[in-house]
Amino acid sequence: MRLIDKSSPILNRPGARLFQAPTGQPEAVKFRQVGVVGMPSDWTHSSRIGTRFGPDSLRRSTSILQDQRPKGRVFDPDLNLWSVPSKDWIIDCGDASIRPDDVTVTTEAIARMTEAITRNGGVPLALGGDHYNSYPACLGFSRGLSVREPNARVGFIQIDGHLDFSDRLGAWGSYNHATNARRISELPNVSINNMVWIGVTGWVDSNEVDLIESQGGKIFSSRDVHRLGASEVAKQALSHCMENCDYLYLSIDVDAMDAGYLPGTGSIVHSGITPRQYYDLLDTLAAVPPSGLDIAEVSPPLDPSGRSDFIAAEMLFRILRAFRCREEKGV
Repeated sequence: MRLIDKSSPILNRPGARLFQAPTGQPEAVKFRQVGVVGMPSDWTHSSRIGTRFGPDSLRRSTSILQDQRPKGRVFDPDLNLWSVPSKDWIIDCGDASIRPDDVTVTTEAIARMTEAITRNGGVPLALGGDHYNSYPACLGFSRGLSVREPNARVGFIQIDGHLDFSDRLGAWGSYNHATNARRISELPNVSINNMVWIGVTGWVDSNEVDLIESQGGKIFSSRDVHRLGASEVAKQALSHCMENCDYLYLSIDVDAMDAGYLPGTGSIVHSGITPRQYYDLLDTLAAVPPSGLDIAEVSPPLDPSGRSDFIAAEMLFRILRAFRCREEKGV
């Protein structure tokens, strides 16, 4: 089996950096800076493949969007904010080494990078890949935080069309795109009662729902977002997950968005949330802001138009505004 590594020209094209950010090692990320980690792995997905190209796609799409703005700056009329050049607040640390034939090696490679960023007080931003990769990204965050602040507690929000709370899935066992949230719930500084899911749609396992709700977790369906409004759902989610918690970890799965808008993803959902609703969710959540986050399930080969790539890039603009923007008029 051919292994995918950081030398692959497909995964690491010259100049492909998130928001055109400078590059560096995870250990170089300083307090409150964002450290980017690529996770180009989709071997734990059970159906639509192609999310291993997601990190490169997000890097290129954000760079294109940033390059279209004068002097790399952008004004958001919704929020009355100007962006801050990425050279001051973000470092692209490259991709973790991926071993498609060994989930343990891959998991540890990703976790080492996000742990190093977190130990120094940085904010790990992990780019998937299928959604399993959220677990090793959060695992490293959990480990780094345990060293830095042993008694700190973490609130967790997952925006997703699915729960990803299975204990096992067929031949993939306990470590795959359907178990990532379950594995995160087992981390020592995370409790189910401080976990929230937003955007769940369609049929889900009733046993998983019962377990989550019996232990105090909270689930908002896509219909809840339509009915209550995205901002209200995000406010309630923050209130629930941050009770007695010190930090927020946010996991963004693009497949919570209705497939009519975003077809380039690993798992299709219908009657999902709209782009406007997704952006409103992220705008509200950015107010905390998250201390660790990942974005997963962008699959460029499944949407040749490139629409899905740029919608996902805009998601990153929205959630990272807390790090990249400041209030200012007329500049």
